[in-house]
Amino acid sequence: MKKIFSILLASIAMTSCVDTVILPDNKTVDDDFWQKKGEVEAVVATAYAQLRDAAAIRNMIVWGDFRSDELSIPSTVPATSAYKTSLSQIYSMNIETENAFTSWYPFYSAINYCNLVLEKGEGVIALDPDYTRGDFDANRAQVLALRAFCYFYLTRVFHDIPVTPHAYLNSSDNLNVPQYTPDSVLTMCIDDLVAAEKVAVSGSTYGDWRDKGYLNKDGINAILADIYLWRASINRSESDYQTCVDYCDKVIKAKKEAYEADPRNRRFGDTDTEQEYYLSDCTNMYYDIFGRQNADESIFELQFRNSNVANAGIDAMYFRYTGTNASTPAYLNATTAYGTISSSGKTMWSNDKDQRLYEYVYNAKATADQFPVRKFVAQESAGVSTVDGNRSARNVFQNWIFYRLTDVMLMKAEALVQIYNMRVQAAKDANDGTTVSDSLNQVAFNICQFVNDRALPEASKPGLSLKYNVYRDNMEQLVLAERGRELCFEGKRWFDLMRYNYRHTTTKADLTKKLTESYITNSNDFFDLALSKYPVPASMRAKMRDERYLYMPINQSEVELNPLLVQNPVYKSAAKY
Repeated sequence: MKKIFSILLASIAMTSCVDTVILPDNKTVDDDFWQKKGEVEAVVATAYAQLRDAAAIRNMIVWGDFRSDELSIPSTVPATSAYKTSLSQIYSMNIETENAFTSWYPFYSAINYCNLVLEKGEGVIALDPDYTRGDFDANRAQVLALRAFCYFYLTRVFHDIPVTPHAYLNSSDNLNVPQYTPDSVLTMCIDDLVAAEKVAVSGSTYGDWRDKGYLNKDGINAILADIYLWRASINRSESDYQTCVDYCDKVIKAKKEAYEADPRNRRFGDTDTEQEYYLSDCTNMYYDIFGRQNADESIFELQFRNSNVANAGIDAMYFRYTGTNASTPAYLNATTAYGTISSSGKTMWSNDKDQRLYEYVYNAKATADQFPVRKFVAQESAGVSTVDGNRSARNVFQNWIFYRLTDVMLMKAEALVQIYNMRVQAAKDANDGTTVSDSLNQVAFNICQFVNDRALPEASKPGLSLKYNVYRDNMEQLVLAERGRELCFEGKRWFDLMRYNYRHTTTKADLTKKLTESYITNSNDFFDLALSKYPVPASMRAKMRDERYLYMPINQSEVELNPLLVQNPVYKSAAKY
């Protein structure tokens, strides 16, 4: 009897291997499964579904937000709760290799399904007349891109990671796969994404949630921009920064053209004035992006609502750790910096008019050490300048957003600032009287101003609009801060801080080396930001003194199952000491 893919998911959670993708012999997919178009598309959908796993969402929040200055653990979370100990280890920077948040299985599970499509999907063309070469190309583009996205995510978290050579179906498969350096992984990801972009569908093919739920040209180009920005920051490469800008421009241009062509938007959107970027206005931005979801400005988001699946990861981390009782606290709260106002730059907010302050945290501006996260949890806007916009007590069905237009815009701004700074430094080093135009800096500022302005009520503009003369000599910090305001709690901040660190270290890091071979000392500038949530930041520096501490340990079970894996050397197993 044909074994369909849905029965495999239960076996994934009960096994562990090169990323828990071993499937017992009696659970393998028979060759007669790969007969019809719908079967291939079902496996593609299953690949995406792996990242909807609660463990994947929890991990992305911990890896990208909790490790940064954004989040802390409420004292009201009991010690007996499932993840309190693991979170406390991470907060205190005493992470053990058995820590729950060292698991990478949902990502490698997604990779395995992608490999299955790449190996089996093309053969269906000859078996099902309804499955064309164009259909396979579209499926191939999605899984190439999703696989690359997973590998990129993992190398930013673990540094040296295994690259699985094929799909795993049987427990008898050889699972001893070595780790690859970030340079090798990123090169592979770029090659796959470039190949995928050539045959991917456009960003407005379907006219429904699939334009945001499937990886299309816009999503692929956003990932490429992200990879080039990451690599440029570590290698300090002007050419990679420029390539990042180029891919950002592709996304920005495509989103502009799609918005203007949409019959719902009159001639040029809400007004007859053409704009460079089309973003929801201050009043509608929260509902469009996080309430209604799949907003026009969105690029790629995991579909929970359209799949009728509750987002248990967001529910536990941002709403209620039990997942059922609304009176219990979330595992994580926003830090003071994200809930209070300071004109001295010690918090993310310098005025009380920025609508994001009220939309993203609950009970903003209160006198408190921590603030409940409102972003994703609430389904409605807080209302203009409201300090206590309610958080929903219903099931949390919110999509998890990987990329949206303001993210790409601010990636472009970050890259432009770095190109400008590198040219200024080169002119100083040459000492030949060369001057550098600040036009790139100005464009970067204009992007930050546009993003910031849309979060201000009309009555507050232009008085509270950002001023170039204030920020022109400090643009790197402005872009970083604007990303922090716009994208907080979306799994971005830690990686933003890591890029910032790599640009400011005394010695340049080497992506071609493993952490066991080469590592650098972290920068004081990075410490000032990353450790700001601690009562005594200086006391934590020794626990994050070099590059190795920026990356998570590999789960101990993975190391024990695969003898070719080498543990990040700064972490130990509690079971062995």
